Amino acid sequence: PTWSPMASTNKMQLFLDCQHVLHKKVGDTVELSSCLPAEGVTAAKWSYEGSTIANKDKTVDEKQFKGRLKLNPTNFNLTVRELTLQDSGEFSFVSEVRTQRDTVSVTLKVHDSITKQPNLTGNSTWQTFTNSCMVLLQCSVNSDIDVSYNWTVGKEIRNGPRLQYDLRTPDGDTEFTCTIYNPVSEMSASTTVKCNNFTTQPEEFSSSF
Repeated sequence: PTWSPMASTNKMQLFLDCQHVLHKKVGDTVELSSCLPAEGVTAAKWSYEGSTIANKDKTVDEKQFKGRLKLNPTNFNLTVRELTLQDSGEFSFVSEVRTQRDTVSVTLKVHDSITKQPNLTGNSTWQTFTNSCMVLLQCSVNSDIDVSYNWTVGKEIRNGPRLQYDLRTPDGDTEFTCTIYNPVSEMSASTTVKCNNFTTQPEEFSSSF
């Protein structure tokens, strides 16, 4: 057989489109790739968590996805519109070209978007024996969205919702930034702390948004 640049390009595009884990926001539209050549396909179906939701040339009237599915009859990609958190799960594509081909599995993870900045609370306490301030910070969110946390102090980055940091008087005004994030969004909030030895009592501070 002769080598075809077009065939090579098509295979490369198929590879690029074939993602087995997809992260999307609530309300998004997602196109699930069949990941296989469409030539000569005699049977094809998509399933969600083991239940058939689309057959070759048609979609099945499945309650959860009613009115939100579209099967492309040319490449058998499946489009799901108006995603909800409940749509997270495993989709699988089964097809035949004379015999059944390997099953293609795609894991979809739908996330809420972060829409509010995090809240920062904490205190700074002078430490006489080190001539520095012990800064304790807490980053929190006013929702049940699952998020990760990181802190930025100058060029330093730390992880987690809490931060303990030794701050020295020569450092001057120091900005602490907490970023909350998930695979589809992120938000940040900052507070500025200055170390001084005027008092041994903790200096409280907070930033609420």
